[in-house]
Amino acid sequence: MAQSHIPRQIFFVDVMLGKLARWLRILGYDTAYERNMTDGAIVDQVLNEQRWLLTRDRYLVQRKAVRGRYTLIRSDFVIDQLGQLRTELQIRLAIDEKTLSRCVACNHILENIPPSQAGPRVPPFVAKHYTHFTGCPNCGQLYWAGTHWSHLQQRLKLLSQASTNQVPDQ
Repeated sequence: MAQSHIPRQIFFVDVMLGKLARWLRILGYDTAYERNMTDGAIVDQVLNEQRWLLTRDRYLVQRKAVRGRYTLIRSDFVIDQLGQLRTELQIRLAIDEKTLSRCVACNHILENIPPSQAGPRVPPFVAKHYTHFTGCPNCGQLYWAGTHWSHLQQRLKLLSQASTNQVPDQ
């Protein structure tokens, strides 16, 4: 559902969109995601934290409390979902050193980790070839711009090119 204004770009993603939640976090967006919440609890969190609801649940968006603060996601495929958000909410589909700021697992803001602290916690090859690490102070997950980095960038570049050539849905 296209909205007349662009929301503040912090999101709540419902249980049907777990892959989308991970991608939004990769892109640096504050994205809450919970697997086991009632619709009422989702609405409460969206309202209390002033989040934008992303959902595939047509019944959930019928609640008066979320009117004007949701996007109903049309596709089952994460690439199409990101394309829809790029078109409707003008989210930026690019990653760089600045966007690697959120833990993909738990959404906390990442902190820089010195190589001396990260080295013992990563594979030897990684410790030898990478010097920039970030880590989650909440769950302990470590991140670095490895080979997956270029793959993510390629996928996002293709998506950005494809979505700029698409004709909007009638």
